[in-house]
Amino acid sequence: MFDQLKKLFGAKPSTASRLRPGQPGYKLGTILFVDDEPEVRSIARLSLEPLGYTLIEAEDGAKALDIFEKRSAEIGLVVTDVLMPNLDGLGLSARLHKLDSALPILLLSGHVLEEDLWAEGNARMRYLMKPYRLQDLQDIIVDLIGPAPTPPADAST
Repeated sequence: MFDQLKKLFGAKPSTASRLRPGQPGYKLGTILFVDDEPEVRSIARLSLEPLGYTLIEAEDGAKALDIFEKRSAEIGLVVTDVLMPNLDGLGLSARLHKLDSALPILLLSGHVLEEDLWAEGNARMRYLMKPYRLQDLQDIIVDLIGPAPTPPADAST
């Protein structure tokens, strides 16, 4: 599986129909967050939404794949646990890459993965070891997709 992922994530980006900044419907900062533990998803939401990111949650890879197929144009990043029931994070990553090879993916795991899957030179895939600091999660997300959009200033204040 690791060799397959290395091959996939080393491939050239596709010309997938992902929306780009400036196009109607583009939603900067929308993250599909996949973890089988509701508490982990809740902590991510509490950590990332105040920064301006929008989270879409999935409890396993199969559900995440279904969500991505329906809402791929608005999802700018997938953050996924590696070990999950139904479809694990590595399997999900491989399937997502076939749908959109330019999609950035952040793998979260309590287990050490092969280093070249998340190496600095691999701009589309990163790895963060559990337990992680929320600041580290935020920093990697900013590195992968940029800071969350600044909400428009309220003219009434």
